Amino acid sequence: MTNKKLSAIAVGIISALCIFLTAGNVMAASFNLPVTANNVKIGDKLSANIQIDSEGSTINAGQATLNFPANILQVDSFDKLNSVFSFWLQDPTLSNADGTLSFAAGSTSGFAGPSLQVLTVNFSAISNGTANIVLTNGAISAADGSGTNVLSKLNGAVITVSPKVTAPAIAAVPAPVQITRPVAPATGLPIKPVLTVPLYPDSTAWYNLSSVFFASWALPADVSDVATAINKNPTYTPKTSEGLFNNKSFPALDSGIWYLHVRFGNSIGWGPTAHYRLAVDTLPPTAFDAKLSQGASSDNPAPSVSFSTGDPLSGVKSYYVKIDSADKIIIQGSPYTLPPQKPGKHSLIVGVQDGAGNITEDTIQFEILPIQAPIITSVSNNIYSGEGGLVISGQSLPNISILVAVKGQAGNLVYSFTAVSTGDGKWGTKFDTPLKNGTYYVEATAKDSRGALSLPVKSGLINVVDRPLMIILGVPITATEMIVLLLLILIGGYIIGWYTGNLISNKMARRILISQRDVSASFNVIRNDVDSALKAWDDKKVESYELTQIEFLLRRVKENIEKLQKYIITGIKDIGRK
Repeated sequence: MTNKKLSAIAVGIISALCIFLTAGNVMAASFNLPVTANNVKIGDKLSANIQIDSEGSTINAGQATLNFPANILQVDSFDKLNSVFSFWLQDPTLSNADGTLSFAAGSTSGFAGPSLQVLTVNFSAISNGTANIVLTNGAISAADGSGTNVLSKLNGAVITVSPKVTAPAIAAVPAPVQITRPVAPATGLPIKPVLTVPLYPDSTAWYNLSSVFFASWALPADVSDVATAINKNPTYTPKTSEGLFNNKSFPALDSGIWYLHVRFGNSIGWGPTAHYRLAVDTLPPTAFDAKLSQGASSDNPAPSVSFSTGDPLSGVKSYYVKIDSADKIIIQGSPYTLPPQKPGKHSLIVGVQDGAGNITEDTIQFEILPIQAPIITSVSNNIYSGEGGLVISGQSLPNISILVAVKGQAGNLVYSFTAVSTGDGKWGTKFDTPLKNGTYYVEATAKDSRGALSLPVKSGLINVVDRPLMIILGVPITATEMIVLLLLILIGGYIIGWYTGNLISNKMARRILISQRDVSASFNVIRNDVDSALKAWDDKKVESYELTQIEFLLRRVKENIEKLQKYIITGIKDIGRK
């Protein structure tokens, strides 16, 4: 069972115990939270008294949860000694980490009054900013015998915590170094000093620096005395001589407008006083809560932000906003309408800068909801390089703009244009700008009259190719592909011809060698036969039988010649055959 349920039960029990008490006409009661200070500095202490205004009712129990910003305040202690309630069914439960303090208490007696003390909570300020202290989960029970919850309102408190500036001790400032010199005779009163203050060089400006500083001046020859003072009186005239010196250190100044007064004296008297304005503001502008006109989540792409702040010393010099990681935008004040933002979560910083350069900021997290995204119903899948003709159509909300972007496959923007949907939500466009070979896609985003955007939608991939030169067996062949194919054929033909030629040459060489051998052998046979016949003839030894032998030889020669003829013809044919 949770603490909240226990608290509710406790209040009921307390009310039942008080059944004998009545409150007459029960109207309403409220929780109040008076504090000892609304403006404090870091390190300061403050107290908040949780009180009940019964508003004419008689009450006998109450419960609530005190919520405070844990990064600005922390609870040091709480005190229930002076409480109107005599017993606590839930002792105050503190969590400085969560910034909560819960309680439930009651009494057997009934009480009525405008400031019924319940609990005192003691805080320490640990960081600058605006601390909203609020009461939640509250209930106040009437002493009517039924424990009627008469709570009508939970009032909180707002605490502004500023940085604490501690000035260095005056004793740390050294005395001016005295000058000893002859003094020229005076002919009149001294002139007004001309002061130089390096830390605060412009007497008309505000500075957020607070430190020990020095001022210097030139000493005329007739001056024998110098008197100085620093205060908030712009016309003050110092009258006491501090000796003779040309510079002096002064302690750090608190925030505000101060004046440095310097005056020269000589033997005749004191001259006019120089008054040098020193404006110091080390405190930031007043903390504030910026609010968006349509809350933290809206489909309005350009919500307005409003805020209220100021600076009691140097005044507000400028306001600015910073959205996400973008640069600061200087604005004139509140309210301010933001530039249209894309859908998604954003961070808004609202800042104010005072005349001294101090800054106070507030941060808001907000979300811009997208409007309905368009639908891409058709897109040209394949188009030819250098010809254009990309046709896109779709459906969307009626009468709005469709931001169309053609992008490369890697997401690089190639071209963009805007289409407008009709009253029934149809839209379409034709993209005639030629595209290079590659793969693309179309991205479409809806945009209404307020500038609100949808999330982008993407089409399928679009292939851009060369127009085919011819189609072979259903396969498109482009001019480039045809040139490559012809080159491949030529290269292949050359390789095949070279290889075949080598084979033929080698085969032909072998056949020629064989033919040479056979022809040579045939001629050798014929030569031998002829030589035999001639020898017989030369020896005059030709007889009848020898004539027969010669005839035989001649016939053999004839036969061999015929064979040789056929062989040579056949061999030549074989040599020319592949």
